[in-house]
Amino acid sequence: MEISQTLNTILTLIGGVSWSIVYILVIFRSFRDKTYGMPFWALAFNIAWEFIFSFVLVPATPGLQGTINQVWFALDVVLVLTYVLYGRKEWPPRISKKLFYPYSILVLLVGYLFVYLLSVELDHSQGMYAAFIQNLMMSVLFINMLNNRKSREGQSIGIAFFKMIGTLAPTIIFGMKSPFVLFLGSSCFVFDLIYLIMLTKVPKKSMMRTNDSITPHSSRI
Repeated sequence: MEISQTLNTILTLIGGVSWSIVYILVIFRSFRDKTYGMPFWALAFNIAWEFIFSFVLVPATPGLQGTINQVWFALDVVLVLTYVLYGRKEWPPRISKKLFYPYSILVLLVGYLFVYLLSVELDHSQGMYAAFIQNLMMSVLFINMLNNRKSREGQSIGIAFFKMIGTLAPTIIFGMKSPFVLFLGSSCFVFDLIYLIMLTKVPKKSMMRTNDSITPHSSRI
């Protein structure tokens, strides 16, 4: 089943704008809360996908999506910077911090090879399968990050909402062509909705123990 070119363009714009808002909000929250706001494994796959489909596996006529990919890549570079600046705070204390950068480089390499090889061998260099697989991974990892932090640090309801909309739009486009993509996109929507509901349950003010005293934190909306 095919959708009209006009609807395709509208949904592409909705997805592109929504995800751009997600990245901008994550960047804002990361610098404000002095933490990284996107789970690193998801970020590694994301920036790999956007680099590959902006500069490596580029179609003869990139069109609107090609421009969107380049904007996303630029924003992801800033997200990687927030991880470099603040990621070591959440590094496991029993593991040497000397391993932080080697581990991070390894994850980036795995992300790149996964996206590239999957796209070349199984997806005719289109990136559709890799995009939805990493999106589902991100949806689950956002929930995991919220559970681990027990606060909205680096996260917000706005991020969750626009991620859900930004994924739903391409799910409508590509889910019409592939039951597998429809399954992945629908799963993303379910986990994104769960994440959104979970965020509303986190108190607006969290309590943090500092030097044997309890100090209220600012609003995490």
